[in-house]
Amino acid sequence: MKVNPKGDGLSNIRELAPWQNIAEDTESALEYLRTLPDVQGDRIALLGFCWGGGVTFATATKIPTLKAVVVYYGQSPSPIDSVQNIKAPILAHYGEKDANITKGVPETEAAMKKYNKSYEYKIYPGAPHAFNDDTNKERYTPAAAKEAWERTQEFLKKQLKA
Repeated sequence: MKVNPKGDGLSNIRELAPWQNIAEDTESALEYLRTLPDVQGDRIALLGFCWGGGVTFATATKIPTLKAVVVYYGQSPSPIDSVQNIKAPILAHYGEKDANITKGVPETEAAMKKYNKSYEYKIYPGAPHAFNDDTNKERYTPAAAKEAWERTQEFLKKQLKA
């Protein structure tokens, strides 16, 4: 296993758990959830933060039965043209100061438009990566976190309604 010199652990996670494997596991989990009597199997959404946001976005390209997807500062699927397989509407939240992730938004927006996919996003002014992480004083941005969560709740209510 390679060691990431930045020490963020993300390259190691990506090597151990490629998103394709996670997508397969997620699809299996969703199949199981649909068998449960308390689950409305036709109203399932995915939501992910950071690396999980990127995996969530990529997984949406493989699971056509999702009804909604929410991405918090996650990378876009690669290759970008794989977004043509997405069936669910996507809501994404990005921090203005998170240049590494946010730089991909224009290309993602163009691809989503090209394939006539629903992609709503907001870049929160002054917010860094992981702006919703209230355990990290350096990154947590209360106003952005509050707005993003309110937008997420409204989006999910709209997409998952009967």
